[in-house]
Amino acid sequence: MIKDIDGTRYYLKSDGSLVPESQVKDIDKLRDQVVQDAAEKLMDLKTRMIQEKTAVVDDILEFLNVSADQYGVKLGGDKGNLTLTSIDGNIRVEYKNSDTITFNEQIQVAKQLIDEYLDELTKDSNPELKTIVSAAFRLRQGRIDVKSVLKLREYNINDERWKKAMDIIDDAKQIVSTKKCLRLYVRNKLTGAMENQPFDLSVL
Repeated sequence: MIKDIDGTRYYLKSDGSLVPESQVKDIDKLRDQVVQDAAEKLMDLKTRMIQEKTAVVDDILEFLNVSADQYGVKLGGDKGNLTLTSIDGNIRVEYKNSDTITFNEQIQVAKQLIDEYLDELTKDSNPELKTIVSAAFRLRQGRIDVKSVLKLREYNINDERWKKAMDIIDDAKQIVSTKKCLRLYVRNKLTGAMENQPFDLSVL
């Protein structure tokens, strides 16, 4: 950031200090300009992408209402989680709800029951299961990995404590936010496969 103070231009540094423009190297000025220009272009792109996403969602919802009107039905509530396909089958648009899930304090109760069950197993019994369970409850960046914990429900274990723990895990789930996601799939003319079209700049 450049500040003009009493007719003198200063560069603002990350530590809050001001350096006169005359004392800043040309290569540092050029680097700063490249960064500023890149940020401006990318932020403009982000704004336009948000606007286009909103427009596409509005078009989809308008179409849904038109489709429902044919049957005298008025749609209400959440209209996410649907797929629209072109007549030729070469283009598919998915409009999904993506939930961010966390666990409340009950997850510790579930872990206690699971630990009690595993403690009764001998060292030679289901060592793989012990490893999987331990990994599932391991903190990652201070949080429990939701997907890993929910995956435990796939194991068909008859122990009552395990079953109760799985029920508690379901009860402990909390949706903290929901995002509307749009995904575009286009058929690859060479392979015939439907391919997801990424909008993430890191993979373009």
